[in-house]
Amino acid sequence: MQRLPIKSHLCGMNRYFLILLLILPCTTFAQTKSSTIADSVKSFLDKSLLIIEQNALNSKDIDWKKLRKDVYDKAAGAQQYEDILSVYPFIFERINDHHGSLKFKSKTYSWNKPLQNESSTAIKLVTKKYITVRSERIGKDIGYILVPGNSDFRGQHMDSITKSIKKAIATVNDKNIKGWIFDLRVNTGGNMYPMIAGLSDFIGEGKVGGFLTPNYQPDGNWIIKNGTFFVDSIKVTSIKYDGYPIKPNMPIAILIGGNTASSGEMTAIATIGRKKSIVIGELSAGYTTSNLGFKLNEYSGLNLAVNYAS
Repeated sequence: MQRLPIKSHLCGMNRYFLILLLILPCTTFAQTKSSTIADSVKSFLDKSLLIIEQNALNSKDIDWKKLRKDVYDKAAGAQQYEDILSVYPFIFERINDHHGSLKFKSKTYSWNKPLQNESSTAIKLVTKKYITVRSERIGKDIGYILVPGNSDFRGQHMDSITKSIKKAIATVNDKNIKGWIFDLRVNTGGNMYPMIAGLSDFIGEGKVGGFLTPNYQPDGNWIIKNGTFFVDSIKVTSIKYDGYPIKPNMPIAILIGGNTASSGEMTAIATIGRKKSIVIGELSAGYTTSNLGFKLNEYSGLNLAVNYAS
């Protein structure tokens, strides 16, 4: 009679060990996926994922536990940084950030999302050809300026880019000019601030755009005061227009296309709502988010979409 409880208890223990034995291989396998990654490489991934989770525009929509598991599965066996670089496009796709990237030793790793609008062959060719600001007169009374993208991502050439745009305008503008064409079709992005600052005398006074947080709260208003461009109270540049006075509410046509991206799109946004302005062309590239850089180590960093443009 006293043995029955003991037997019952032993049966329960046997079941427990059986279940444990069934689970153990799966648990060990999952741990092995992460443990096969070199410590330095795993630390690099951990730091990356933490920065992305804390700052990415779409972070709140992501199942981070699952994403981390998937990332470590893909990185299994990695012994050096180069072994995990191909994982980053996967990460950017999963967080729906086609504007972000990993910069590693001067190379870029990002998600190549299919374009929403493919540019024509002609536009692709001239995008490579026209890499500096150019202006001309069309007929007797129309001014034309082409503003390409730039690579001033660190803001080191803010004044010189702004000056080149204002100088190009001054070269053409005179009393006979009745309207302008702003050509942004080859503007693939870069630093938006000197672009808007260069065209500020046309765009007008007051708030012309801004950034919004993921919760749609203001996070930096674009403001023009007396022809000078500010982000909130921060002056972008002190460069002034030095040419024939630009007539108030001068008619403007803004040309955009599939190669108009990022800062090119922001520049077009700054003209929306202005009197006597019209945006003409095709769908733009769809990179209307602001990016922020985060250092990972001495030769790599993340570039993340963190805000919307409005």
